[in-house]
Amino acid sequence: MIRSSYFENSVSRETFQKINKYHEFLIENNQKLSLISKKSEEIAVKRHYEDCAQIIKYLDNTDKKILDIGSGAGLPGIILDIIKNDHNLEFSTHLVEKSPKKGKFLEKVNSFLDLNVKIHNCDVSSMENKKFTTLVTRAFKPMNSFFKIITNAQLSFNKIIMLKGEKFLDEFNEAKTYFEIKCDMHESTTNPGSKVFVIKSVSKL
Repeated sequence: MIRSSYFENSVSRETFQKINKYHEFLIENNQKLSLISKKSEEIAVKRHYEDCAQIIKYLDNTDKKILDIGSGAGLPGIILDIIKNDHNLEFSTHLVEKSPKKGKFLEKVNSFLDLNVKIHNCDVSSMENKKFTTLVTRAFKPMNSFFKIITNAQLSFNKIIMLKGEKFLDEFNEAKTYFEIKCDMHESTTNPGSKVFVIKSVSKL
């Protein structure tokens, strides 16, 4: 059983058990699929799950339809979907991941945890449904590249929540040379050098 004072104090016992099941399934499949780095397996709870879960405080009842772009192992989308009921949120969760192997893993996780997540195993630009209230992303692409991808894909959204590591300022400054970005930056609760970007609008200059 994993240990986490954060989850023990913020979600129900049943929800925490589901996070534990997800962890066991992820570690079991990680060797052949490289879903997370081997070095981070032992610190996955804080490094990955708690990191993803902090997004929930930037969501409210206007966030009805969430798309996790470049979902990989289901981070942050799976974690957000698992904990949403404990935070009185009712959004639908969509994951887009173009890797066939990772897409199959996400389908198995969805069934194994008895979730109702919608999985799009394709490139973002190939998605038929383009309308979402909220985009989330973590460890996917540099900020400038991400904005180009969602712009070219013509996704419709009201908000983007982006977790960024210690090079966040370099990425932000580069992106600002190509895009007008209206956003707020918040401290990460899991890494003092990281930031949570809550982006209200992005448009090409």
